[in-house]
Amino acid sequence: MNPLQFLRLLFKGPTPQQMAAQLRKPHGFMARKVGERMNAVNRSLYQGAWEALDLRDGMRVLEIGFGNGRFFGELIGQAKDLKLHGLDFSKEMVEQASAQNAALIANGTLSLSLGPSDRMPYPDALFDRIFCINVVYFWEDPATHLGEVRRVLKPGGTFITVLRTRSSMEKLPFADHGFTKYEQADWEQVLRANGFIPSATTVLREAEVEFLGSRFTPESLVMTASVA
Repeated sequence: MNPLQFLRLLFKGPTPQQMAAQLRKPHGFMARKVGERMNAVNRSLYQGAWEALDLRDGMRVLEIGFGNGRFFGELIGQAKDLKLHGLDFSKEMVEQASAQNAALIANGTLSLSLGPSDRMPYPDALFDRIFCINVVYFWEDPATHLGEVRRVLKPGGTFITVLRTRSSMEKLPFADHGFTKYEQADWEQVLRANGFIPSATTVLREAEVEFLGSRFTPESLVMTASVA
């Protein structure tokens, strides 16, 4: 980043393009603030994910794109003897999540990995549940990522996708830069084309927000699917 770009960020805030790049992969001096902001706006989405996960004691669970890991401490309380895993391709997010969840990592409850979700560092059929929140917009080739999800998911396991609808995302200028937007039918079509069977969808209407002087109520989807 050159000095002029840094000064603009300092005094005027990020451009929509810069914000989009940070949401895709938090990095640099903005990473900590971006992670904290994502925690604030995504809390209700995590609550929706917990319900869809339908966890049982002893399950092994993977979150793809965990940000700064703020919610692992809540996830562990959803059932007994869970084994949690997280995969994120932002070095800064892995570092922050590791510091924030040091006790869970030390006692073997949580394992975090740095890497992309189209090349997961896990053996076949390891996980009972896999979920991701506000991640699939950034999968330029969903087939490669979903192929990996299928590979590491146990028979009978489920994959939960949480995403904001296209109609909500279109109200956010940064989403014009590198985001693929979906409505429910769009993502169901992608899932079916890649060997998944959509089984349930919950629509979440979030709290009203204001962005650049405009107020609206975002709508998100919590979508559950199994391997065909």
